[in-house]
Amino acid sequence: MKRFLLPCVLLLACTPEKKAVQAVSQPAIADPIRDSAARVDAALMHDYELALTNMRKVNFQPLLHMAEDATFLRRACIDLAGRLPRPDEVRHFIADTSSGKRARLTDALTREPGAGEVRFRMLAEAFRVTDNDYKTIPWLRQAAAEDRPYAEIVAAMIGSWLKPSADQGNVMRTSVETAYTVLGQDLYCAMCHDHPFNDYTEHGCFAFAACFTGQKEMRLPLDYKYPDGKPGAVIQADILHQSKNYWPRIRDDQDKLMQVVHWITEEDQSRRFALVASLRVWSGLFGMPGKEVDITVGGVDPAPQWHGIKGADNPNLYHRSCFSGSPRGAATWIDLDMNHPNDFSQATKVLIEEFLRCGGRIGEFQRIMARTEAYSRSGIDYNLNWRDCYLAPAPQIRRLPSEVIWKTLSGESDTQLPQVPQPEHPLCMLGRGTREWTDESRAPLSHELVRFMMNDKLVDQATAKAGDAERMFLELLGRKPTENERAAISRAAASDQDVAWALLNTKEFLFRP
Repeated sequence: MKRFLLPCVLLLACTPEKKAVQAVSQPAIADPIRDSAARVDAALMHDYELALTNMRKVNFQPLLHMAEDATFLRRACIDLAGRLPRPDEVRHFIADTSSGKRARLTDALTREPGAGEVRFRMLAEAFRVTDNDYKTIPWLRQAAAEDRPYAEIVAAMIGSWLKPSADQGNVMRTSVETAYTVLGQDLYCAMCHDHPFNDYTEHGCFAFAACFTGQKEMRLPLDYKYPDGKPGAVIQADILHQSKNYWPRIRDDQDKLMQVVHWITEEDQSRRFALVASLRVWSGLFGMPGKEVDITVGGVDPAPQWHGIKGADNPNLYHRSCFSGSPRGAATWIDLDMNHPNDFSQATKVLIEEFLRCGGRIGEFQRIMARTEAYSRSGIDYNLNWRDCYLAPAPQIRRLPSEVIWKTLSGESDTQLPQVPQPEHPLCMLGRGTREWTDESRAPLSHELVRFMMNDKLVDQATAKAGDAERMFLELLGRKPTENERAAISRAAASDQDVAWALLNTKEFLFRP
């Protein structure tokens, strides 16, 4: 009973008073990262102030003050390096009164080996890399560690022998997942019929899939009903007709996939490609626009396997919209219309420009985002998603990534973790996806998670190695205990193991504010 009640006592005390960070003068020397961050901040504030002017709702959330140093340190270590801050790191950062320490911290974190693993995991989620992709994993991990340009990574993952093998030869699925992953375009309706809400057609979807067949023919389905083709007819490979000014024809005498890659990364589509990539990075640091915490009652439901669906061997019967709910994370950039002003904010335009300006290097773009004033603000309890404020100028409060929780309990490194764990592995309960779908992993809250953190033997093993109470506060929460917390521990006569267990079961541990 003592152990059960202790988290409740500490939970009330584990909300330290937030203090505004003193503004510091900027150095006179040229700093392109600082300048890029300033442009992003200006665009975010433009959209925020526009929304503030136009909104009439009483629940419009005011702009929050700056997060205190301990909060910022923990957030940056988790987001950029995939780990909790170390006790000595916390003590040093809080004691440091020099100007520019947050910029120095984020710059250093993006150069850590763990930062490369964070980028690798993001890319592996996007391109659905599994443990069977023996050649892909080491190449992609090295590319992420070296922060190679995203265009180079896309070319390798789509157009070369590194292409993941998750689709078991189903080129239709590979093509629609490619459109979803790289261009943020949802073609699933068009696999069976002309899309009811945009210009994608079934004929165009099959023509795009023909780019992925190599030398094999792609034929329209036998029940094809539209006048632009005959049932069962061979279809000419073609790109998606998204641009009004640039519709290149796919040539049969050249590598089709590399022509697709060139179209995506170097022609009119480059801004669309940069939009999706930059928003994927944004979501890792700020949370998804309009996405609240993923609450799953009773556990994490496994994502449906496309190849386990009756009739999935027939591309015309495979239809994501038939599933109840989406197995993916909330990728809210999907089907944004770049030509429609209501779909495109000032901030998203600047993100595209800065992503292209830094050569599409994800690590460099993370440095820019982490240097913004917006990233230094206190977390918000939900993301602003109003008409004129697509991206909120502050991070969303989110649950810790599955890998950070697991590493804290098990001590395993990123390279020891499977890409796709077995269904009974705790990583699945924590939200790691199956890589059947792009961006499938989530961060759910569930009864199953609570039971695991309170009762699993792995938690007992981790707490058995606990140090003294102050060290546990520094390791797990990134700060020292308050006087009230020290008093609560003393009144409960709690052991170090009890304190560690209690801290692991507080909201402050499970969330990054």
